[in-house]
Amino acid sequence: MKLEFKVRETFNICGYCVETSLETCGEELSKLWCDFETRKEELFRMFGVRKDFYGLMWKTQNGRYCYLIGIEADSIGKLPDGVVCKQILPANYAVYDVAAGKSAFDAWTEYYEKTLPDAGYTPNAGHGFDFEYYPNGGGEAYQLWTPVAKT
Repeated sequence: MKLEFKVRETFNICGYCVETSLETCGEELSKLWCDFETRKEELFRMFGVRKDFYGLMWKTQNGRYCYLIGIEADSIGKLPDGVVCKQILPANYAVYDVAAGKSAFDAWTEYYEKTLPDAGYTPNAGHGFDFEYYPNGGGEAYQLWTPVAKT
């Protein structure tokens, strides 16, 4: 698995969200992905059909975080109940390719504990967002994206 560096300009991700923790994320994220599969047509009607999906994460309080499964949206208008949109500001990202079938939990652990430090980078916590990028939808190879600063 290879680490690359990419610059990304401002973009929006819109979808469905849950607040969770490391202790409860397995069940809650599994339910969220199922909900996304049944409701993604609603997003496609608003923003156009997409083959790629995002799993956006940001920290909240007391060791908890929000996870949003969604698609990229060019513009944001009136949203139906339950749809959440986040604007992601420009950043320099470390991008890590993950093989299909590897759990996101294991991939993020390896990425944060080994890959980034070995490359001399630390996450830019001030940016606030990390995400998984699924270029061909769920179930295939994907990428981890983290804003970084050189250590």
